[in-house]
Order: sequence, then structure tokens, then C-alpha cells
Amino acid sequence: MNFSESPKLTGCLLVTHLPVKAELRRRPELASRPLIITTGNTTRPQALDASPAAVGVAVGQTVAEALSRCADAVTLPLDTEYLSGVNDGLLAALWDFVPAVEADGWGVFYLDLTGMTGMYGGTDELAKVLLSTAAEWLRPRLGVGMGKFPAYCAAARAEAGGWRQVPTDAACWLAPLPVSWLPLDGDAIRRLQSFGIRTLGDVAKISASSLAEFMGPDGIRAWQLAQGIDPEPVLPTPLPECLSEQLEFPFPVDTVPAIEAGVNSLTERLWRSALLRARRVGEATLQGELLSGGHWRFERTLRQPAGSADALARSLLAGLGARDAAGGSRWPEAPLLDLSLTVGALTAETGCQATIWQPERVANIGDVAGVERLAAMVPGSAMPERRWALDASLRPLNLPAKASVESVSGAPRRVKTGDRHWRPVEQVVDRWEVDTEWWTPEPVYRRYWRLALTDGGLLTVYRDLDTGEWFRQGY
Repeated sequence: MNFSESPKLTGCLLVTHLPVKAELRRRPELASRPLIITTGNTTRPQALDASPAAVGVAVGQTVAEALSRCADAVTLPLDTEYLSGVNDGLLAALWDFVPAVEADGWGVFYLDLTGMTGMYGGTDELAKVLLSTAAEWLRPRLGVGMGKFPAYCAAARAEAGGWRQVPTDAACWLAPLPVSWLPLDGDAIRRLQSFGIRTLGDVAKISASSLAEFMGPDGIRAWQLAQGIDPEPVLPTPLPECLSEQLEFPFPVDTVPAIEAGVNSLTERLWRSALLRARRVGEATLQGELLSGGHWRFERTLRQPAGSADALARSLLAGLGARDAAGGSRWPEAPLLDLSLTVGALTAETGCQATIWQPERVANIGDVAGVERLAAMVPGSAMPERRWALDASLRPLNLPAKASVESVSGAPRRVKTGDRHWRPVEQVVDRWEVDTEWWTPEPVYRRYWRLALTDGGLLTVYRDLDTGEWFRQGY
């Protein structure tokens, strides 16, 4: 049987129970309770996802049936906007490493890995990098195979935080899996089961022509997948054009300093996303639930799109501090229970270049004897410390400093610089290598990591691949 396209090396990054994990991330007090995420209309809601502690609850059950099986479960309606933000963040992070990413529901991402293994020195190294794009609390799984369906099955059979690859004899490897794993509609699955066809091995034993006569196109599709053949290509999902973050206050907030702190925290969290790298924000919306009931909302269109967390926070706070057309206040009229920030109108960062200088450093340059301005050393150098210097002494201002780094499978998990305490890594924002000046007596071979830390900071570190030492890169 001929197929129009040959399967390509494909990856599947899978985050199981993403709706539950996302809610527990912002509601840690529910970690010890059975949790059910619900969807559907208010008269007959259904279970979309359930935590492992919600024993007896299955996806698709009505909430009434689910609670009859697990009476002490907590139910939460699906927060589509919040969950989309989490899902979109994963999508954006993966786009930074692979040429095509397809999002297929909550927590399922197919990756075109054609030619990628050679770039990373093998499948094992590539898998480590892809797993590092997701925050550790998501416990992602990765599968690699020749086609989307085999890759998904490998991811589903991998351990949390690990990866698996489909062996050469894909049909034999897939044979024990239930037919319910096939990406067919429920009626097609039930029809197979009604004839005693329970596993993919059962499907593979039947001829393709018999299945086609029995089920039509679904039969052909089922036979192909049971043989480990999935020629369907990865269909790229465009990056989202908006991004959201939300925080819940530990108690109702009604003071300006507390709200300002919330705004600053939200803008910093948003700027960790790969989606905002080299892009600027043109619109922003703040909103929150009021203690008195109802919601507060503040929208702002920026005359000059913001290219950093600080710039966006300053613009939002300036807008809140101004009076509206009627002379009234724009601050919330009652205490806030939570606060969310959504940004949109994202544009490429053209005509603007972020400075490598901290504001206080620039302000103090004139205090250095004999120095009046900056001088370029090696513009365009791959090493930041060689790009600029003080023009009197040509002393670089951004020399790397040694750092202590604890890594898992090569990816940093904790960082300590100077006398500071250990700072856990929440997410790898970016990763790249510099291999240059090999023609000189002192070649440079470094692997850089741009890290989002759990305390809210961003940090760039690199490992000297010749000596194995870690450094913090000054900017």
C-alpha cells in the first residue's frame, strides 16, 4: 500500500493532567484534596480532568456522577484564559528550539525533529533540551518516533520528566496498547471493541482491505496506526498574539503600594515568556475580582509599545494614577481578591535595541576618572564582554563572574552567584552555544542558558565546555 508522504522523525511533548496541574500551581492549598476540573454548561457540567486522588472519577462523567464516586472532591470550573496562557507559554518555548510545533489540545505538542538530532549531538541530548523547555512542576514527558501517533504513544509510556523512543519494530512495540489510544472518534472505537478488537495488535492482525470494508476510511487509518505508520505531518500552530498572567492575593488588597507590587510582579512574570522575546507590547488589560462582588477592569493602549517589564509597569501605573475624563479615580473602588494582566498587539522590536547597561552603571560612568563615553571594542562579538569598554582604559564593564550551578541532565536547576543563597530555576527561557576563535591560542567553546528563576529574576549563565566551569554572564 502506498502513502503520499513518508513519516518523519517526530517528537511529542506531553504534559498529563495539565488543567489540574495549572490550578494546583496557583492553589497549592488544594494539593492534598481530590480535585475535578469541570467544563460544559452550568446545568449539566462534566469532568474535564481529575487529580489522581479523585479515585473513580473519569473524564466525561457528569459532575453529579463524579461526586457520587468521590464525595469529598473539590470542583473548579475550567479557567480557559488562565489555562490558555500556560499552554501558550509552552508552545512559545518549544518554537524557540524546533522548526515546527503543533499544539493538539491541553498539554499535547507535536514537534518536527527532522535533522535536529545531529544539531544537538544525538537524540538523548535533544530530548534533554526539549524537556527543559517546560517548568519542572509540569513534569513533562517526551516521545520520539517516526510519525505523530508513535511519538504520542512513546510519550504516554514515558516516566514523568523522562523520554522514550519507539524502536524499529514499531508494530510489535505498539501491539499491547488498547484501541482507545487511537485518534478516532468514540463511535469508531466502540465499533472496534464491539467485535472483540481490544488492542492495536488485534487491529494489526486484520488485513487493511477487511478493515476498509468494515469501517471505511477509519478502518484504513486504524490499520496504518497499528502498524506504526502515521504519514500525517506536523501542522505548525502559530504563536498566540496575547499572553496572560494571574496572581491571587493572600488577603484582600486595597492600597496603592500593594497593587503596584502586584503589577510589577505580573509584568516580570510575563516577560519570562519566550513569546515576548524581541517583541513589544501595544495593549494591556488589568482586571480583578472585587471583595464586594463583580470585577474591576483597566485597559490601556500604549502610545509607545513597551519592550520590557519595567516599561510596561511604568505605563500601567501612570495610567492608573491619572484621572479619567470625568475626573474620577481609575484605581479599584473596593479591595481586590486577585489581579490578572493580559497583553496583546504584539509587534516585532524594530528600530529599538535593548541596552546591555544597567541604569545605575550608565549614570555613574562619568564618575570614573578620564572616562567620558563608551567605546566599542569588537561590535557583533559572540561574547558580550568583548563588545564594549570604557574608552580611557578599555576595561570591559561586563566581565563574566564564576557561578555555582547544580544541573540535571546538563540543564541548570539551581544557581548561586557570589555569596548569595541557592536560587532554584523555574524554566529555561533560551539555550545556545558559542564556538568561535578556534583559530587562536584561546578558542571559545561555551553553552549558554537564559534562566527564569523562581524568585522572579532572569539570569544568563554559561558553561565553558573545555574546562567544565560555570560563569554568570554580565550584561
